Amino acid sequence: MHRVRKFIEVGSGRIGYAMTEAALSEVSNGAKWNQDPSFSVADALLADPEFASVLKTVLKDGHVVIPATKAKGK
Repeated sequence: MHRVRKFIEVGSGRIGYAMTEAALSEVSNGAKWNQDPSFSVADALLADPEFASVLKTVLKDGHVVIPATKAKGK
């Protein structure tokens, strides 16, 4: 299934959004990412309409990584 998924980087707490874990590992020097199975794009958009800009970047570039300090609010 092809959809945007949310991942949390083990150790750093950064949050990544991508279609596959492999896309995030490539930009993070092989870091380990755990998928958040409860993530829903629709719920994220309803909770924060500004998430649309994150979604647009994921669809254009294949991934987005948010630093841990900013990730706490997402």
